[in-house]
Amino acid sequence: MSTEENTLSIPVLITRNDELRRLCEHWCKQSLLALDTEFIRTDTFFPRLGLIQVCDDKGSYLLDPLTLTDWTAFKAILADSRIMKVLHSCSEDLVVFKGFFGQLPSPLFDTQKAAAFLNFGYSISYQNMVKEILNIEISKGQTRSDWLRRPLSDEQMSYAALDVAFLPKIYRNFTQQLIEKQRLSWLQNECNKMLNLAFAEDSEPTWENCYQNIGSAWRLNSRQLEVLQRLCVWREEEARRRDKPRSWIAKDSDLLLLAEREPHDKISLSSLAEVSKPLVNKDADTLLTLIRSPHHGAPLKLPAVDYPLTGAMRTDLKKCQSVISQKADELGIAPEMLARKKQLLPIVIEFSLSREFSWPESLSGWRQPLLENPIRQALC
Repeated sequence: MSTEENTLSIPVLITRNDELRRLCEHWCKQSLLALDTEFIRTDTFFPRLGLIQVCDDKGSYLLDPLTLTDWTAFKAILADSRIMKVLHSCSEDLVVFKGFFGQLPSPLFDTQKAAAFLNFGYSISYQNMVKEILNIEISKGQTRSDWLRRPLSDEQMSYAALDVAFLPKIYRNFTQQLIEKQRLSWLQNECNKMLNLAFAEDSEPTWENCYQNIGSAWRLNSRQLEVLQRLCVWREEEARRRDKPRSWIAKDSDLLLLAEREPHDKISLSSLAEVSKPLVNKDADTLLTLIRSPHHGAPLKLPAVDYPLTGAMRTDLKKCQSVISQKADELGIAPEMLARKKQLLPIVIEFSLSREFSWPESLSGWRQPLLENPIRQALC
């Protein structure tokens, strides 16, 4: 590494509020900041934040959330539209920022998304990206480190600093390439979607659709789907209230079986041997109340994509996937950035059932002019 790179890999640990305020006074004059977080989420619902890394292109800093208490100036930095926030593969980091600060870093530039638009693969790791772009090897030795332990070791701090040290240089490299290929607006669209999704996932109305993520829910009738929906909303609320992983509250298989069998009392509930005994012992009364409750509103239906495909549908799906693969090759981007299987299924299923061709909202924006006509021609 060069002298500059060595400097960036040696971080300054920030543990005092006045230090953070002074840094924020400096950062508010910058055009970009590289960010990352270290957290632990093995036995909790909410991530336990252990460290925030910041690189301002001149130095790397580690903000200690276990000692800092006044984040006012830093939250303003996160919200400052004049400062680009550069992160890599940041979906989990966004959850951390939203939960800890109530504020997401915006505007956002995700270098993993950018790399996918530049033919580096759909989900290149930070280490591989740095190797590919800068020919620098980064150790993965602290990946599973305890970031809540204090004091942090020199190895931990160096590893954490390196996670942001090279992002500004890669940001400039990628931005130039995206401009030349006229794809910067595509990336901006994707990053805005990530921010919107991070906001929505913490919103109670979205919990009403959690039942749609349960595998094999297609085999349930409307009444059973209503039960499954209530059980899923309850699990979401309980996971947050108890601060435990969803699977620790109830497994997907537990909720599916309860919705399918609809036990009406404790005897029938206890007779379901496949359902977790701790769940039954702890929450029997609540589960039975949810199962018995009447549904208010229109009957529920799963999205068509959750039902098994016929042979004709599978054939049409392959046609669509072939279009995506060919177009991705032409553009030199990861095919997953154009369309994934789940995004193609609504087109395929509706066309198979009604012979009508319609374009899904999930593929609107920059994708539609690239893909709509070729897919229409492949199917029609």
